[in-house]
Amino acid sequence: MSEEIQSTPQKKVLEILVNYLGEDVDANKLTLEAKLEDLGIDSMDVVEIIFDLEETFDIDVPNPGDVEGGTVKFDSVQDLINIVKNLIDNK
Repeated sequence: MSEEIQSTPQKKVLEILVNYLGEDVDANKLTLEAKLEDLGIDSMDVVEIIFDLEETFDIDVPNPGDVEGGTVKFDSVQDLINIVKNLIDNK
């Protein structure tokens, strides 16, 4: 995993992603900018990952259509980390 990944939420999100990608994932591809689709994570995987994030961090990740005045993006590793951080901060 990239050295730029420091905080606990980031580490935990990446651990969850590695769980879905398998231990053989290329660490150079697992960056904050990496698109989930490029990592081989499909929409069904995203749903399962979100369930894991909710359980791990005791948060409720909103559906993209449920966010008033904004959008929830699940496109990149950074998107997932941002969502988790924001929800933790707003608890």
